[in-house]
Amino acid sequence: MLTEFFETNRTDPEAKNLNLLYKEFPQYYVWHGQFRAWTKRKRGVVIGRLCVVNPIENERYYLRVLLNNVRCPTSFDDLLMVGEIFCESFQDAAYKRGLLHNDDYVDKTFEEASVYKMPVKLRRLFATLLHY
Repeated sequence: MLTEFFETNRTDPEAKNLNLLYKEFPQYYVWHGQFRAWTKRKRGVVIGRLCVVNPIENERYYLRVLLNNVRCPTSFDDLLMVGEIFCESFQDAAYKRGLLHNDDYVDKTFEEASVYKMPVKLRRLFATLLHY
């Protein structure tokens, strides 16, 4: 799904013009698993979610932070580029983009997790964030 999201951003002029975040993409496009492709949405009903990633999963977590903040990326390398600088990790890219300079990303993680996580999982997530 993610690599096809990049491909759609690269090849579809409408996707480029919409300049969407990954989490906004399902409002305009539908994923067809059988064909492994995104197609333009014809009806307005949208149901979608991104899974919550535990911060202990380092690179996967920072990839998610970038996907929630970088509009219309066309590749993983595009997410790793900050201006003219190519970063070695998603964490480094998120830091250089200024996404980790305050605690907003922690608040957003809890906000998203509180929608469907059970109390035990929320406490574990809280403890993990305190530790890191």
